[in-house]
Amino acid sequence: MAYVVSIFGVLITLIGLIGIVVPRYFIEVIGNWKSESRFIAAVGIRMVMGVICLSAAPASRMPVVVQVIGIIAIVAAASALLVGRERLDRLIDWWLERPPIIVRMSAAFAAGFGILMVFAGA
Repeated sequence: MAYVVSIFGVLITLIGLIGIVVPRYFIEVIGNWKSESRFIAAVGIRMVMGVICLSAAPASRMPVVVQVIGIIAIVAAASALLVGRERLDRLIDWWLERPPIIVRMSAAFAAGFGILMVFAGA
């Protein structure tokens, strides 16, 4: 099951690398998603990742780190639900309006996080 954590890590790393290399494309893709789809993705992906991380933590290379990531992911999903779609949309739209360097820095953080997940799940 720990390999699934690594798969999530690879996907997060790839998304981060796209954001670093071509931030305009990254902004365009996220900006073109329908509001409802973005919200469902924001909540659903975090919830699934959280449950998988909590389930896989004992078998992973860094069980405490994977468990903490799982808890943070579930809290983030619950927070997105509490904030609601409209406020989350405003936050995403605000972020999409930032200069490309901010998008690159956010994407670099995501890529680094993904690499940590690959290592922890391996």
